[in-house]
Amino acid sequence: MELFDLVDVDDNIIGVTNKKEAHATGKLHRVGAVYLFDSKGRLYVQVHKSSGGLYDHSVGGHISQGETYAEGTKREAREELGITQPLEELSIFYSDEGPKLQHMFGLYTCVADPTWEFIPNEEVDEIIPMEISVIRDLMNEEPQRFTRGFINTMSEYTRLKDE
Repeated sequence: MELFDLVDVDDNIIGVTNKKEAHATGKLHRVGAVYLFDSKGRLYVQVHKSSGGLYDHSVGGHISQGETYAEGTKREAREELGITQPLEELSIFYSDEGPKLQHMFGLYTCVADPTWEFIPNEEVDEIIPMEISVIRDLMNEEPQRFTRGFINTMSEYTRLKDE
């Protein structure tokens, strides 16, 4: 069973938890997300398998106990999309995703290397390049098509980028 650092709203480590316990009880723990862009500025949106096909970050995953956001997010980018290039940290922020789902998000970005090619794998079947404006419009019109975490990271991204 993979363990995660249990944190408070100031991101101080206060204990240890696991995914099942944290998601069942609302315990705050760390997650990393990557916004991967293509050379045209479109964001690769992941069709999230375990949520039944909701749209999600390009990359997203839990940060393991003892990992930094940068280490865990880099690991997730490699596992999910085969991305090995440097990631730029945008923000670390609190994300309330419902009564029993709370995360501290580390949000990162990068532009896909021109030689990178998506290969479907056991974690990710499909990604779709989309304009940020299209994503935001869809989030406003049909929020049920997106994971709550993606909605929250897009809000943070928009705040930071003033888009």
